[in-house]
Amino acid sequence: MKDRQDTGIGGINEKSLAAWEELYKSYYPALCSYSENLVKRSDIAQDIVQDLLVNVWRSDRLFGTREELTYFLYKAVYNNSLNYLRTRKIQTGILSTMRENTTLDDSPLSDKHFAETVREELLRQLHLHIEKLPPERRRIILLSLEGRGREEIAEILGVSPNTVKAQKTYALKTLRDALKNSAIFSLLLICLLETV
Repeated sequence: MKDRQDTGIGGINEKSLAAWEELYKSYYPALCSYSENLVKRSDIAQDIVQDLLVNVWRSDRLFGTREELTYFLYKAVYNNSLNYLRTRKIQTGILSTMRENTTLDDSPLSDKHFAETVREELLRQLHLHIEKLPPERRRIILLSLEGRGREEIAEILGVSPNTVKAQKTYALKTLRDALKNSAIFSLLLICLLETV
């Protein structure tokens, strides 16, 4: 897995079109969601992320690891989102609202904000691994994430509830194994456990 990530980073550093298409597909939705949480407008968030990716493409910056790339992209989206707010003179209104409605613990740099960032990244990683599951297991996991029970999933797929149980067990084991060495996964588990 590490070799594959390094190859991807190498492709990104070398401006490989295939590597950049994969980068765009895997990071774009999560980065847009993260920016939208800050700027509160989907169209502006998309512009911020697109501009960032174009600027990184044009730059000479090289990344050593996938984690370095991920940190850079999220930090840049955060900074560019704040720059947008500053440029539009919205920052004054937001800061006054924040002062009235939040405490120091709810500031944009707080643990709560960090937890939201980590959650977005884990969901991105989780989605990538779900897409790699065999079709039946993938459908079972996606239906489970929609809140459907074993009986309902069995009815939808035309299989027995025991098949759903077994396939879901295998899928969850595959996902746990795929994500077990991820620092982001560990952090998100902590965040999820604190919010449950």
